[in-house]
Amino acid sequence: MYRHICFRLFGTAVFICVSCIHHQNFSLHEDKLVAYMWNNHKASISNILNYQAQGAIIYMINNQRKVYVPFIWTQDNDNCHIKLFNVFGLTIISISVENGVVSIWNNISRKNDDLKNEVQKWFMMDVSYFLEQLQQWIIGLPNSDAEYNLNSIGCLSHINYYYNNKNISIYYRHYYANSIPILPKVLDIYYDQYSVRLIINNWNIQ
Repeated sequence: MYRHICFRLFGTAVFICVSCIHHQNFSLHEDKLVAYMWNNHKASISNILNYQAQGAIIYMINNQRKVYVPFIWTQDNDNCHIKLFNVFGLTIISISVENGVVSIWNNISRKNDDLKNEVQKWFMMDVSYFLEQLQQWIIGLPNSDAEYNLNSIGCLSHINYYYNNKNISIYYRHYYANSIPILPKVLDIYYDQYSVRLIINNWNIQ
């Protein structure tokens, strides 16, 4: 009986080992395919220098929605211009980044640092730094020092890195999978108790 049990345990161990080897081989093949698709995809979107994205921002604290704001993001090489609108379609805030310098206006006039500080709280971190990173995230590229995961179509599914000793996570929920190149449709940014959801309704690549 003891010998019978040993043979059964041995057979089970062999079966597990074979299963693991088969799974690893399959994963390796799958990983190579995904990595190949990712390299092609990354090269394609890295060449996007001019575009316009339209959609909405949902800003939440502790998973409670605080603000829903339509936006238009216009990218021109390294410079970007963002307009935030109210429910009537009127511009409430404009943010421009030119040569690394952030300028902020409201719908009446150019404002001072008080508005910049307010927007900085809304973005959860330094405005210029956040926008610099967002220029990468919005088209589906990771930071240079970030950890990231890929989905089955060779696009980002998750970015993870640290800012001021706190974790920032970006999840790509949906893509326009039929577009060329493939571009994000919905992404969530989590930082501390804050989260920002970007819903992109339209891309215009120039």
